[in-house]
Amino acid sequence: MHWRKIYLVIFIIALSSVFSTELYWRHLSYRPTVVDDKNLWSVHRQRISDKPQTLAVLGASRIQLGFSPEVFHSLYPDWTLANLTINANYPVAALADLADNTEFRGVVLMAIDARSLIHIFHSMQQPWVDYYHRDFGPGLWLHSQMATFKQSRLVTANAEFSLTRRFVAWLGDSGKPHVTYIVFDRSRFAKADYQQIKVDYHLRERFNAMRKSAAEFTVPTADEWLESNEKLLHWIGLIQQRGGKVILIRMPTNQESWEVDEEHLPRRDYWDRLTGQEGILSLHFKDWPELDSYPLPDGSHLDFRDKQAFTRDLLHKLKERGYMPDSTGQSGVRQQ
Repeated sequence: MHWRKIYLVIFIIALSSVFSTELYWRHLSYRPTVVDDKNLWSVHRQRISDKPQTLAVLGASRIQLGFSPEVFHSLYPDWTLANLTINANYPVAALADLADNTEFRGVVLMAIDARSLIHIFHSMQQPWVDYYHRDFGPGLWLHSQMATFKQSRLVTANAEFSLTRRFVAWLGDSGKPHVTYIVFDRSRFAKADYQQIKVDYHLRERFNAMRKSAAEFTVPTADEWLESNEKLLHWIGLIQQRGGKVILIRMPTNQESWEVDEEHLPRRDYWDRLTGQEGILSLHFKDWPELDSYPLPDGSHLDFRDKQAFTRDLLHKLKERGYMPDSTGQSGVRQQ
């Protein structure tokens, strides 16, 4: 009995410590966020099958922050959604994987721009594809499920807030972790709250970096660019020959960013020549005022308050063009 009381006291102290630590970090405006790693990407990659009612979303941060899985599931409740987007990494390698290594016959929604299809960027997502085929298995699947369950509920489940990491940071006088304005959940889509940051400063810094990168980068000619994307057309053809669809989406950017893109990779010479080829399905935000009217606080990404309405408009346009079937559920609403 004596030892039981000791164990009970130890348990209560440990539980109180976890609870108080969690409250402390939340009081400082930290929120739970899922760590988006290769294991979680692989969980979504595992959802790919030959089921026609599957939507595979490919791309980088623009669609990762701009697409609402809640709206999609409300409109297409019987569909499987596989989120294969990766922040800051362009998606050509993931498309190649779906074409060459699966019998996928669903719908691919691939968010790209002309820059993302320059040949040196084609392999950016290959490390995730290799990890899935080489390393991922039941043990890592279970580990990912347990990790995302904790991370989506507790700030302290993130390794950045571990006692060891905080103690080392304290010794090094490096301060508290950065309060992120972007929160991920287990869907691997994210919500960006731009009210938490200095938007004007963030916009200016991003635009200056974009200008500098564009000036330093050697852009291939339109003919070279098209020739380097013959494999892309091949992979699209493989999926569509099986009865699937690949839809190339150009997500919105603000006017300044658009002008930089037009200066270096003009739409008529690059995007239009690619998407004008036979059998290519595409949708460009500049062709639809509804998609071009949303505020983009950093010039390139949607605030989470607008992503549901944007997704509703996007899916409506896809359905209107015959790329997606009629939906059966109710659409989402703009968050206030």
